[in-house]
Amino acid sequence: MSEKKRLRWKKDKKPTGLARICIGPIGSSLHDGEKRYATVSNLHLKPGGWYWVAGWGSGVPHKNTCYEPVETEDQAKADAKKYVIEHLAMLAERAK
Repeated sequence: MSEKKRLRWKKDKKPTGLARICIGPIGSSLHDGEKRYATVSNLHLKPGGWYWVAGWGSGVPHKNTCYEPVETEDQAKADAKKYVIEHLAMLAERAK
């Protein structure tokens, strides 16, 4: 994020076709308008909960919390955003 782009959450698109039949709550993606930094998703299995994944080509190290789900989407979003912001700050510090 070279010129301080704003990170924001955007709801993922609803699936179509047969995938719509057994879909649970729709997740969201954290992006700056160009890059995707993290996503939150709902576990449809027991015990359930929300998890997040970060990384891809964003410069943020990959992390997947599917084995450590939290109870709410809001908590997963907060945790993911905190992780992303911490790593973006480290990247910016290294670039100086």
